[in-house]
Amino acid sequence: MSKPTHVTHAEHVRVSLEQDIFMGRLRPGSRLDEEVIASRFGISRTPVREAVLQLVESGLVEKRPRQGAVVASMDIRRMIHMFEVMSELEGLCAKLSARRMSPEEKVKLAEVHKLSEDHYNAGRQDEYYTASRKFHQLLVWGSHNDVLVEMTDKLALQLVPYRRYQLNYPGRAEENLRDHAAILDAVQQGDPEIAYRRLRQHTTIQGDIFAEYISLTGQRAAE
Repeated sequence: MSKPTHVTHAEHVRVSLEQDIFMGRLRPGSRLDEEVIASRFGISRTPVREAVLQLVESGLVEKRPRQGAVVASMDIRRMIHMFEVMSELEGLCAKLSARRMSPEEKVKLAEVHKLSEDHYNAGRQDEYYTASRKFHQLLVWGSHNDVLVEMTDKLALQLVPYRRYQLNYPGRAEENLRDHAAILDAVQQGDPEIAYRRLRQHTTIQGDIFAEYISLTGQRAAE
C-alpha cells in the first residue's frame, strides 16, 4: 500500500478539526498549535499547516497577531445568510443548466449521482460527500455563465465544512440523495423552473439542518 500523501493527511486533519469545532471540543478563541496537532496525528507540520490554511479560507479559523491560528467565533446568523444567498445562486445555476447543459454533461451528472448512491450504500461517507459536492459543481459549471460560476464557487468554498457536517444529521444523507435525484430529473427533462425550485429548496434546507444540528450538538458538548 502506498504511503498517504500530504494532501490526504491535510484533508484528514482538516475534517477532524472541523468536527472538533462543531462539536464544541475546540471553543472559539482556542489556539491551534501546529506542533501539538502534528503530534496528535503522528504526522509532520506541513500537512497540518495546509489544513489550518483551508480552515482559515472557510472562516472557521482566523489568524491573530501574536496568537497565530485560533478558532473563530461561529456566527450562526451569518452562516444562515450565506446559505440563503447560496440557495439563490445554485438555484439559478440549475435553471440555466436545465437550458444549457449538453447531452454529454447531463450524462456526466447522472454518472456522478449514481456514484453518490454507490458510496452511500457502501457506507463510504467521505467518498459520498466528495461525489455529492461534485454533483453541485457540475450544476454550477453547467450554467455556462462565467460570472455566476465565479460567484458561486467562491461562496461554495466557505460552505464546504457546513455542508459536510449537516450530512451527519440523522436521515439527512438519504434525503440528500433523494433531492439530487429530483434535481437531476428536472435538468434531464429540460425544465428550468422546476430545477431552480428544487435546488433552491435543497440548499435552503441544508442551512436549516446545519443550524438545528449544531444547536443540538453544541448543547450536548456543554453538558
